[in-house]
Amino acid sequence: MRYLLAFATLVLVFSACSKAPENSPSKEDDLRGGKWKMVAGTQRLDPAVGMDTIYHYYDSLALCAKDDYLVFSENMDGTQNSGEKCDPSEPDVVDFKWFLENNGSKINFYNATQTFLHQSAVSAPFVSFGPNEFTIRYVELMASTNAPGKNDTMTYTYTFRKQ
Repeated sequence: MRYLLAFATLVLVFSACSKAPENSPSKEDDLRGGKWKMVAGTQRLDPAVGMDTIYHYYDSLALCAKDDYLVFSENMDGTQNSGEKCDPSEPDVVDFKWFLENNGSKINFYNATQTFLHQSAVSAPFVSFGPNEFTIRYVELMASTNAPGKNDTMTYTYTFRKQ
């Protein structure tokens, strides 16, 4: 019994002296830490009447648009930056606002009409999030063109990878 008590005391002393884990970067830090390029994207139309249709949004993008990337900055500022331009009048940078909510489980974009989102406001939960890649998904309800008084549902899913 005496040896068991001595062993338990040693275990307790060593566990109390163990080094505290280092703080890992937050999702905001991960987002701010690089350029994020879209690597996949789909749009799924679920009409009130009719069959679902999946559009492979990313695959349909012109090569000159596939090199665009997002930069998340301090103070909720963000930019979509153009690589090779598809049109000479295309701006080099498009500004938007962003912030995380629900304990980092959801990202919100504002003033994103000119970005790949094509909407003024998007609230998108993370489907997955890692330090080098994340996927978001969000839903938009639209008045149905085939079923008056009902809604069609468009589900957007985008994956970004840190460059």
